[in-house]
Amino acid sequence: MLYRFSVKGIDGKPRLPKSFTPSRIEQRGRNFEVLVDEKEAKYLRGTTYAQEIPLPKDHLSVSQINMFKNCPRQYYYAYVMGMKRKPNSNLTFGSAFHSTAEVNYKQKVDSYEDLAVEDVQEIWVDEFNKRIPETHFEEGEKPGEIKDEGVAAVEVYMKTFSPKIQPFMVEQEIDVPLENVEFSIRCRVDVVDIQSGIHDTKTSSKTPALDLAEDDFQLTSYDIAHRHILGIPPTKLYLDYLVRSKIPKVVPLESDPRTDKQIDEALKEFSQVARAIRDGAFYRCSPRNWGCSAKFCGFWPLCRGE
Repeated sequence: MLYRFSVKGIDGKPRLPKSFTPSRIEQRGRNFEVLVDEKEAKYLRGTTYAQEIPLPKDHLSVSQINMFKNCPRQYYYAYVMGMKRKPNSNLTFGSAFHSTAEVNYKQKVDSYEDLAVEDVQEIWVDEFNKRIPETHFEEGEKPGEIKDEGVAAVEVYMKTFSPKIQPFMVEQEIDVPLENVEFSIRCRVDVVDIQSGIHDTKTSSKTPALDLAEDDFQLTSYDIAHRHILGIPPTKLYLDYLVRSKIPKVVPLESDPRTDKQIDEALKEFSQVARAIRDGAFYRCSPRNWGCSAKFCGFWPLCRGE
């Protein structure tokens, strides 16, 4: 097990006992960031010139995994430094719709009935309105028009799709421990229906590829969580896409449960990313990465901007 410390520097070198053999030393301004073993960490905790850098989280989520794989430096800014970015209108739309659907499905667990369409539309308006101040809207975007678009989309969703789902669990938070690291996988499963089908609600401006559910990592993590808490695999895995086309529509995608091999590979991937985070491997992604731009990354000015 390795531990990260910020150590004061002396004459351009970290202030460390000569017997120390850090796994990594990186300069951070006048100080140094070092990776040390358990014995060395115990010694440094008793000094005044070293400060331990704790793990950013005690768990991993799929959103963390995806961010780290896309750009480890972006993960560093978001989860280690705790820096916030304003979401764009697409993210706000998806977040508001997700919360709106959650309200309906939570009450439906016991009532077995959807809320009235008008009531759900009012919930959407409230959810969207409270996110407006924290959203970055592009030039020309009008929050009112986006909100009206959501009102129409909610009507389509509630009339054509929601009646097909009878939820058993909604927004269930499940922690699955990982081997050989102190992280756990934290899954917040959108909906598990009474047939043990898992649903993940998504929004998109384009119709998704029909095979998207077959290797979606989010669904894989939900499959793992279902087996962990209930002891059996789910019956089906679903991506329920609300597509923001001129005429809104719902596109449901489905997949069979993951195979044992897929589960093993996913668990290995979680563990590998957890160890990389523990080691502080927060390098920058390639500038050719589609997300490495001022438009798609709120941290771009810090990382590559002037």
